[in-house]
Amino acid sequence: MGVADGGSLTSRGMASRQRLIEAARAELIATSGSIEVAAVARRAGVSVGLLYRYFDAKAGLVSAVVHAFYDAYDTSVLTARIAPGVHWMERERERLRREIDFLFDDPLAAIVVARRLSEPAAAQVDTDRMARQIGIVARGIARGQRDGELDASTDPRLVAAAFVGAFRELMAEALRREDPPPRERLLETACAVGRSIVPVTGPQHVGRTPYG
Repeated sequence: MGVADGGSLTSRGMASRQRLIEAARAELIATSGSIEVAAVARRAGVSVGLLYRYFDAKAGLVSAVVHAFYDAYDTSVLTARIAPGVHWMERERERLRREIDFLFDDPLAAIVVARRLSEPAAAQVDTDRMARQIGIVARGIARGQRDGELDASTDPRLVAAAFVGAFRELMAEALRREDPPPRERLLETACAVGRSIVPVTGPQHVGRTPYG
């Protein structure tokens, strides 16, 4: 790793880099998705030259912000330990509840998930991280199949791709609206989609994370 991706930095350098990421995040939220390097530098209280020391270009800064968003997303929802000892579908419902809450409560979600950020770097990170999320979900489905909770005849990654894609579009539509639908309605809609995509067998108790 190099300076642009956080490698080879002193603790002071890491703190400066993080301050720039936080400033860029705040700028994106304040402007509903547009970003200028000079504005970020002003917000962080540093020179534009210092910003370019830590990020090779605006694309690197945008990528870092979107990666940080997805890091928090995955940690809070997809890899969290949720409701051990209950059936896969019950854990999934609770995970979806947490996911909807996370996306409503983090103002950057309305920009990243609803695709209001036009920077090509953001689109690439979004594609990469969505593929990673599909992989996490697929592993959870495969585990449910091994435990006899889900139909073992389906392809876990195809099922995961179908569900993650559907849920992403559901939340993008909700977050674009000036008057978003109630969270509970979104939860019921997502669960209905999940039941139609993920074939469930019998109830069993499994003390694992839903997608870990």
